[in-house]
This record gives sequence, C-alpha cells and structure tokens, in this order.
Amino acid sequence: MNKSAILHSNCGTYAYAADEHTLCIRLRTARNDCKSVIVHYMNVYDHSKNRKKADMVKILQDEYFDLYEAKISLMARHFKYFFELESENEHFFYTSDGFMYNSVMNENSFFFPVINNDEIYSLPKWAEGAMIYQIFIDRFNSSCDKSFVNVNWNDIPERNHFFGGDFKGINDKLEYIQSLGTDIVYLSPVFSSVTNHKYDIEDYLSIDEMFGGRECLSELIQNIHKKGMRIVLDCVFNHMSSNNKIFLDVVEKGQDSQFKDWFYIHNYPVRIEKCNYDTFAGCVPTMPRINTSNQEVIDYLVGSAVYWTKELGIDGWRLDVADEVSVSLWRQFRTEILKANSEALIIGEIWNDASRWMNGDQIHTVTNYKYRKWLLDFIEGRIDTGIFWNKIASNNMLYKTMSYNYLVNLLGSHDTKRAASVIGKEKAILALLMTLSYQGIGLIYYGDEIGLLGAEDPDNRRTMPWDEISEVHISQYKQLALLKQKYSCLKSGQVKPVLDYKEIICFERTTPDQTIEVYVNFSDKDVEINDRKLLFHYPETRKVNTSINRIKAMSFAICIKN
Repeated sequence: MNKSAILHSNCGTYAYAADEHTLCIRLRTARNDCKSVIVHYMNVYDHSKNRKKADMVKILQDEYFDLYEAKISLMARHFKYFFELESENEHFFYTSDGFMYNSVMNENSFFFPVINNDEIYSLPKWAEGAMIYQIFIDRFNSSCDKSFVNVNWNDIPERNHFFGGDFKGINDKLEYIQSLGTDIVYLSPVFSSVTNHKYDIEDYLSIDEMFGGRECLSELIQNIHKKGMRIVLDCVFNHMSSNNKIFLDVVEKGQDSQFKDWFYIHNYPVRIEKCNYDTFAGCVPTMPRINTSNQEVIDYLVGSAVYWTKELGIDGWRLDVADEVSVSLWRQFRTEILKANSEALIIGEIWNDASRWMNGDQIHTVTNYKYRKWLLDFIEGRIDTGIFWNKIASNNMLYKTMSYNYLVNLLGSHDTKRAASVIGKEKAILALLMTLSYQGIGLIYYGDEIGLLGAEDPDNRRTMPWDEISEVHISQYKQLALLKQKYSCLKSGQVKPVLDYKEIICFERTTPDQTIEVYVNFSDKDVEINDRKLLFHYPETRKVNTSINRIKAMSFAICIKN
C-alpha cells in the first residue's frame, strides 16, 4: 500500500461530533489500495483491551484517493481509536504513533478527548435538499410606474439602468415562484442605497424605499411564510457605500473621526477621487472595505442583522464576500443570529475551498461554484464523465458528509454569465433539472428556469420577460417538485455515481428504503440503458410508469429499477 497517501486527523472533516454520543471518523488512502478498513475504538478511560470495531465504508473516490468513513458511538463521550487496513498482500494498523504491524497499545490510539455540546455539528433540518429561488429585485417584476425608472422593461441593461422591480412586484408573483417547487426565496440586498444592485449599503438599519420600504418588505415576508416558503436576505459586511454616513464622517473629520479605525485608510485626508483606502476588489472607490476585525464594527454589523432577523422574521442570510470578512465577525454572527432564530440558515458566498468556514462555528453551507465549473466543463466537452465525478469527489472530500445535502449548487448567479448563454437554452434547462435533482440545495437564479440569456455583468441581470412565459416553460419544474414530495430520497438521499455510461451523467439518490436513478443526456445521440421504469421525463415525449431502455439525445429522465 501507498502509506504516504494515508491520512487522518482527530479534528476537522476527519473527526467530528454528529451527536452527543457519536463521532464521524474518516480515513484517506490511495485509490483502490485497500480491501478493507476497520476502526477499533473504546472509551478514553477504559484501559482494558475490550475494544469495539466498525467497518469503514468507502464514500468517495477521486483521481488519487479513496475516502473511508464510519460513525462510532459510545454512551461515554470520550473516544480513542485506531485503524486496521488490509490489502491483497499487506495488513497493518495506523495509529497516532504511525504504522504498526503487531499489537497496538491503548496509548497508541488517536484521541478525541470528549464531545462537548457546542462542538456537535448541526444543520437546520428544514433546509436539507431545499430549493432556492434567487431574485435580483430591480429586474424581477415591477408593480407600478416610478419616476426613477430610466429604461423600458425589456431593454438590455446597462450599469446605470433602473427598471423598477420592487417588493410588491415579487408579492404579485409568489404563486409562480411557489409553483416551481421553491422552498426558499433569496433576495438581493434590500437596504438603502442609490444603486440598482444595493451591494453598497448606505444605511444598514433602513429598508430601501426604491423597493417599497419596510412595510412592503414585511408584507412580502409574511406572504412568503403563509405559502410555506422561507426568506433569505443578502448580508453585505465586507464593504459599504462611500455615501454611508459612517464613511463620510471619516472623509470629513479624518483622524479625528470616531470611525477612522472602521476602515483601512492609507493616509489622510481621505479622498474618494484618490481612493487612498482599501475597497471591494481593490479597485472600487465607491465601496470602501470595512475593518471587520474591529469589535465595534462587529457589534454594529451583527447587531443590524440580528435586529432585522427579529423584526421581519428572517429565516436565513447569504453572506456576501464571506471569505474576506474576519472569522471573529462570522463567529459572533452565527452565535447571535441563532439566538434570534435557532433554525436560521447561514450561507457563505465562497467560490473555492470553504472548509475553514464550515467547522460548525461560522457558516452552515456555501455557494458551490465548483459544481457549476465541472458541470459546464463536462457539457462543453472539456472533460469526460470520469473526470467530472473525480472532481466532484475531490470537492466533497473537503466537507463533512452531513453538509452534502446543504451545499448550494448553482448554474449561475448575478456574478456569472447565464447558463443559457454559455451552453445554449436546451442544455441549460437539462442542467437545471439535474441540479434540482442532485444532492444539496438547488438554486434557480430567476429566469434560468426559462433559459434567460445574459453575458457578463450587467447583461446577466436582464429583466424577467413575463409576457413570454407560459405554462409550457415551467411545467417540468412543477412535475419534478411533485416527484420530490413523493420520493424523499430526491431531497435527503445520498448520491452514488453510476459509471456504466460514459456518454451521459447518471447517478443514484439513495436512502435506506429508496433508490432513484437520474439520467442526463447532453449529447446528440441516444444511449442504451438497462431496463428501467420511467418516473419523469423531459422533454415530455414519453409516458411515465412505462419501461424504457434508452435515454434519448438531449433529454432528462428519472427512473426506478423494475
């Protein structure tokens, strides 16, 4: 065996508390190196040799490694353990003191000294396998004419365009949003700002009147809740507007300002035209970067989110540029938000490895842009199915297994090109159906459900073409939503790649009592499969509850074994 590939640590994703008596334990080995892996364990304070044993299951495999996992439980919360590995021609033990080939002493074990209650990794159950509908407010739906609107509704957007979308416009479309199978409505920033996007906040304690103000937002949230959906707001703590009175105080008073340590000032006097301070992305003078390591700043920003959580009944927050904000702020944010709403969902906008923020003390989950990258690479022919599944596995190895049904899988957002403009409308619809059937929280960026086009920002923020939308555009999402209600494994099941078919993406969603198969054929050729019972098909050219043995070109199917 390749011993240099073997890895375990008694913390992080390799050892964590699933409940007050249970540890989730992982071990990494080289790909296809082991025939079996067993974990031996007992109470730290048991000095006998009466160890328990548990077989470890291979849960992930990428290009280089296998990842094994087991859950071990003791009424006592104190654990010590080691691993027994066997291949075709080797047998040895892996301990905290390295590799051993004969007997293992208790003191050679890895120790997880105790499970404390605040170390138990927990996630809000209601959000598991949910579906998010993301709305860029100014572009979704307008309820009336407004004086500040400077463009026609269906025009191609420019950065200074205001289309007049508002809270009442969203309220008027809640039936539509719900019909797609939406569990969570996620709104772009709602706080006061002069821009159309509001990612440069002027007042964290004021709801923007351009969208209808506080009362209209409160009414919208109440109606969202009445329909059984949840509300997530956008939280922008990395930077604020240069028009915010806090920053303007520094511009006016310089080093005498009580807020001078709230920002990263290079020299005085502060001048917006000189941009002599840190900003968002290092180059946006109108968005000064906030010093989120400052405790006064932390108290102010976290306090604003707690206030709105309580006042409006917010169910969760999406954290903008989460990886540039201090961990001290996010730790206090999680603690205080969960005091205000113990079931709140916290989503971090992080485009790469987010594991350091997902240890149970900061965010619950992350925008899984890696899923988007590898799926689009496969659809565009840059990688095959083998590489696709290897890359997905490598990404999943970064996170705790419990979080897989919570990773926010998306094909696009207000920060990316529209999927339909990258791969074409037909393939974009197939990819969205796959995303909504895949493990995790599936996200629809408004308009993606109809294949709305859009290149780089601001073109990816086009208005919703309501006059072009009919039942035929959305019927497949309604059918899928009904199927997910019937088969719980499509929400809470694990994913197992099916590698029998090289031309298409195929995977199983499994729970102990259910197995459903999902097939997605992005190619222009039909693919033979084993005989299956059809539960759902897109385009709707096949009758459900019939047997099929072929996945047609450019089609999506959900099946069950006959």
